[in-house]
Amino acid sequence: MFDKIEKVERKKKEIQKTYSEVFDKQTLLSLIKMISDKTIDSVDFPISTGKEANVFRAKKDSKHLALKIYRTSTAVFKDLTKYIVGDPRFRNVKKKNIVYIWARKEYKNLKKLSELGVRVPAPVVCRDNILVMEYIGTESTPAPMLKNVEIKNPEKTFKTIIGYMKKAYKGGMVHGDMSEYNILMHKRPVIIDVGQAVVLEHPLSNELLERDVRNIIKYFRKFNINVSEADALKYIRGE
Repeated sequence: MFDKIEKVERKKKEIQKTYSEVFDKQTLLSLIKMISDKTIDSVDFPISTGKEANVFRAKKDSKHLALKIYRTSTAVFKDLTKYIVGDPRFRNVKKKNIVYIWARKEYKNLKKLSELGVRVPAPVVCRDNILVMEYIGTESTPAPMLKNVEIKNPEKTFKTIIGYMKKAYKGGMVHGDMSEYNILMHKRPVIIDVGQAVVLEHPLSNELLERDVRNIIKYFRKFNINVSEADALKYIRGE
């Protein structure tokens, strides 16, 4: 009994710590605006925590949404400027605004990838350091990461993911951080964390594409799917 109480208390402390780290004054003001203009009604609970951002489940009427709140410390994003510098969509970037630019970049990337037929959470709105998007999961449980599920048909899942990468490339985009950690499973794969995605004009696009392919090939080898990196790259590039 006492063990259960301790676990509950620990969980409460973890949630309180998460909220205190994320909801600074500026973020709270942005959130209040979102509630006042009826973008969302309430914030439910944390879905995931990360170095750059935390994701919460929110509610609008009877519909669930995902609320991605980027940390406002620019130090967190100092290693991510390479994904922005060189992107023609974000010229004349000022480092003091990098958090807001990153949030807007992910919003634009989600919108573009969705238009290209890549299954991503549909973006709703971006305000300051808060991105509102489609919630992926059931009423009670957020969708799990690819690495945490038992894949019923690994070959089909692999082909779907590579197919997404081909659609993105054909439309001029590269994810840039593709791995089993950035793919949710909800009936089919759903690609997430696209803030670092770049356009093909970006000087690092080829290097990032090759890394993405390497990560996916490596993960699916344990399911006896032996496709070479060279063949996967040719398929994605349409060569």
